[in-house]
Amino acid sequence: MFEKYSDSFLNNFNFDSLLEKFTNKKFLTFKEGEIIFCENSYIAEIYFILSGEVNLTKIKNDPDYCFSTAAHSGDILGFYDALTSNEYSSNAVALLNTNVFAVSKKEFLCFINKNNDFNLWALKYLSRRIEALD
Repeated sequence: MFEKYSDSFLNNFNFDSLLEKFTNKKFLTFKEGEIIFCENSYIAEIYFILSGEVNLTKIKNDPDYCFSTAAHSGDILGFYDALTSNEYSSNAVALLNTNVFAVSKKEFLCFINKNNDFNLWALKYLSRRIEALD
């Protein structure tokens, strides 16, 4: 059902173990062109991309400024935003049909407050994402 995670965060973290940690997870499919969330909207859920591709666009209330990047299977949408804000910092639109599992922001934050293995992995993940932007 979902593509293999050869070059993703899931390659370095046990996916089945991760799934078991969340009680209220949802598996969702977004069709090509479908909006997943909008910039400046309230963060309700964090999305783990299982397959597909998502375009992330940041406008920042300035029509002359537009930053765009792609997220792929193995990336997490809303992760950084959930740690730092109550609103998404970008727009997310499915470029291809995209499968995700979603967890509530509240449950996600409770999980990272209790799981040291995941926190160590999260630091590595965020470091790689920042490095990719440079």
